Amino acid sequence: MPDRLRKGSGRRPGGWNPSPSAAATLEPRRPYLADPVAPTPTVTDAARKAASDLGSFFGTLSVFDRWAAGATAGLLLTLALPWRWTRQDEEIIGLVAAWPVLLLGAAALALVYLRARKADAREDRLLRLAQLGASGGAAIFTGLFLAWTTQSHALRAVGRSIAIVESRPELGAYAGLLCAVAALFAALPALTEQ
Repeated sequence: MPDRLRKGSGRRPGGWNPSPSAAATLEPRRPYLADPVAPTPTVTDAARKAASDLGSFFGTLSVFDRWAAGATAGLLLTLALPWRWTRQDEEIIGLVAAWPVLLLGAAALALVYLRARKADAREDRLLRLAQLGASGGAAIFTGLFLAWTTQSHALRAVGRSIAIVESRPELGAYAGLLCAVAALFAALPALTEQ
């Protein structure tokens, strides 16, 4: 080989005829050995992970807090059911008819969560009282809702009286009252826990 070809021409490494030292510094391209692309999580995978996280959080709660959280979640789910029937509007769902229950129930669930985050003793006592207040408020409002929605108009004619129903509570209101009372009774023993 002639001398002029043995000497490097001063070209950059990686040209058509790289020097041996430059060829050693270049990383070979091997696309078939590249790391595989991570699969994108699907909606089902995300839902499974969220359910797993919720289950593990629920497992860390005390027995009474589990009852309170479950009953309050049930109360919030009943808001999707019809709570009131009226002559003009037919059935009205609980979210529209009893929206304060949504606020009180969400507050009670948030307080259970905050207490589970291991607050100190003084904060824990205040959070327990606030949870009891929110659960009690939801139970009282739901009980008063049943009385408020029961409206009828009595007509008397020819010695007979006929009651015409103007408004009445529906199944959702009764189920909501049951869940609200269960959440209240679950919040009561939490006051005596240490």
